[in-house]
Amino acid sequence: MTNRFTWPAYPQTTAEFESLMQAVDAALAAQGLKPFQRPLNVSRKFWEAFGWGGNVLPVRERAAEPGFEGEVLLAKAYQWYEHSYGERLKADFSYGRAPYRLANALWQVRVGWLAGTVDLFIDRNLGNEGVSIDVRSSATLNVLSAIERLPQGLAERLPEQVLREYAEFYVFLLDVFAWRAELPKQELFEMARADYESSTADLLAHRYGQARWGTQQAVEKTLKGMLSIGGTDFPRGTKGHDLAQLGALAAQRHQIQVDPALLQATACSAAVRYGEVPSTEDDAYTANHAALGIFSQLRKSTAVEGLLRAWHLTQREANDDTASHPTDRK
Repeated sequence: MTNRFTWPAYPQTTAEFESLMQAVDAALAAQGLKPFQRPLNVSRKFWEAFGWGGNVLPVRERAAEPGFEGEVLLAKAYQWYEHSYGERLKADFSYGRAPYRLANALWQVRVGWLAGTVDLFIDRNLGNEGVSIDVRSSATLNVLSAIERLPQGLAERLPEQVLREYAEFYVFLLDVFAWRAELPKQELFEMARADYESSTADLLAHRYGQARWGTQQAVEKTLKGMLSIGGTDFPRGTKGHDLAQLGALAAQRHQIQVDPALLQATACSAAVRYGEVPSTEDDAYTANHAALGIFSQLRKSTAVEGLLRAWHLTQREANDDTASHPTDRK
């Protein structure tokens, strides 16, 4: 159970308010909340410390009022976050990013979170991004606008076949990223997502060796995550980087089949990080997209589906058992 946030009393001075906010921010950071997530959790910390209650969306002007209680306190807290973190408070609601080769250059495709029914379309007019959902219509999204920093001039020159191929890739990417986001909140899966993001960022920054290593790590940790939730131990140390061995173990113990050619395309030695093994843009791009292929195979696998279903059932039964037999506290 998370420890309650405590504080001796409401602040009386600006200095006391600053000390309170530093402590609140540290407590929220310790919970793993990113800066953009913290302002919406401040009111809970005030409730834990003071029994605070009230409007959680006070008007901004209240921050200029004297005192440090009620809505004034929360308005000042929101202002504190704006002054302390600035642009970092902007949330990045996205599943992730992937590289895509278009017109002899690499571009970054951002796949945002989509809730409910969203109609995808493609339009050369990048100003037409689609519409957010409202009471009158369904949400829509121009998938071409998901390519970051794509110039309007290039969008107008792209052949129809290229547009169709890209649209198919976007739908493929959305399916893969949405599946990946629904995996258990387990450390290996979380690290795998971060490694793939690093792979994409390094590829776009021309750090091809680092990009290949990030891809290899994303696949390795995804496979190890599958083995872990299935109760299968996996090799450690140097042997733990052998993707072919991990793939064979997943097939042997859990009937999870992964194309050996895709595993080979993503495999690399740690020496790529130091330039001891040369890496090109093509090497890194091929590996990155091979990883997407592996994730897609896992998403479609009935064996993986059964493994995840069994894991969720086990977790639910464990939670039910804990609720039925709470630990005595002195």
